[in-house]
Amino acid sequence: MEPIYGKNNKEELPLEFYVKRFQAGDPAEMAARCALPWDEETKTIAMTLLGEPFTVSHPDFTVAGPRALSNPERILLLRYLLDGRCAMPTGQYLTYREFPWGEVYLQQFTGRCVKRFAFSYGGKPELLRAVMEKMPAATLDRSDVGYQVELMPGLTVQFLLWLGDEEFPPSGQILFSDNFRFAFTAEDMANIGDIILNRMKAIGAGLQGR
Repeated sequence: MEPIYGKNNKEELPLEFYVKRFQAGDPAEMAARCALPWDEETKTIAMTLLGEPFTVSHPDFTVAGPRALSNPERILLLRYLLDGRCAMPTGQYLTYREFPWGEVYLQQFTGRCVKRFAFSYGGKPELLRAVMEKMPAATLDRSDVGYQVELMPGLTVQFLLWLGDEEFPPSGQILFSDNFRFAFTAEDMANIGDIILNRMKAIGAGLQGR
């Protein structure tokens, strides 16, 4: 899968572009390719995003679920339905640069996602633990504080945090299950990092506001 986004993809390729492609496509084929349930009677595809269930109707692309999705989240669902496919992971987790075209977008991904993650939670490990408990996420023994988040069934992302001290700033790493290469492009994956971190930020704001 070659990258299709420009540098300012949210402006250059608006949601309507993908909705039109979705409307022109075969929903049963999309569902089969992505191993998702298709309901012929209701004309809906069942999807899961970050542990929450949603239904996507065809051809109007009405998304129903426990919360309203942001445009980047809606675009992500469309990108998977239009160009992705389900593949089983092998158990390997790869850095962003190890995926096709990852080198091209590495600098953007590092700034937008890895550094943001490290400096958002490097001095607040307890907040990270509380946020990940609400995501939900599974704990990992790797790093000082590590978690595994399921973006969609079978597609998992690992967030690894090393806490800073007086000599060194906090650092982080984000790893993807190796089957992401079949589901999304490198630019999609940078957006996925943003989407998960934005969700974490929203949960954290709710926890701190209580």
